[in-house]
Amino acid sequence: MTVSRQRTSAVPADAAPLPARAVIEDIQDAFRHGDYARIAARYDDDVDWLFYGPPTIFPEIGHRRGKIAVFQAFEALNTKYRFDRHVTEWLIADGDCGASIADVTLVQRASGRTIRCRIASFFRVRDGRVVEYRGFVDSFNAAEQVLGRELPV
Repeated sequence: MTVSRQRTSAVPADAAPLPARAVIEDIQDAFRHGDYARIAARYDDDVDWLFYGPPTIFPEIGHRRGKIAVFQAFEALNTKYRFDRHVTEWLIADGDCGASIADVTLVQRASGRTIRCRIASFFRVRDGRVVEYRGFVDSFNAAEQVLGRELPV
């Protein structure tokens, strides 16, 4: 399955703030469709974003502050990987917080290698925008897939 990376219109500025669950569902749907303008509309300008994973394998991830820095990381990831699939397996939200687990498939552009991993995401939402994000990938498994070999333990 190939996911289109075309950009569509962002959320209107006068749109009423959505509850956390609706914001997360909108972001995940936009991600599935490669709609980065819609994702950006759901991120606060000063978002505190941290994705945990092995920096030697995924140097684009780590701590980012602000929407611009986050989308620079997304852009860098998209130059190395093509995201083919994002399926939300589990989503829970309460008040201004939400958490999800997604099954993600991406293709490493340099090698053509397919990487499938699970990503756990934790969101804090204020006024319909993500103000804090923490993400975790099954880093050992993902590292082995990116490298194309088992790691000695």
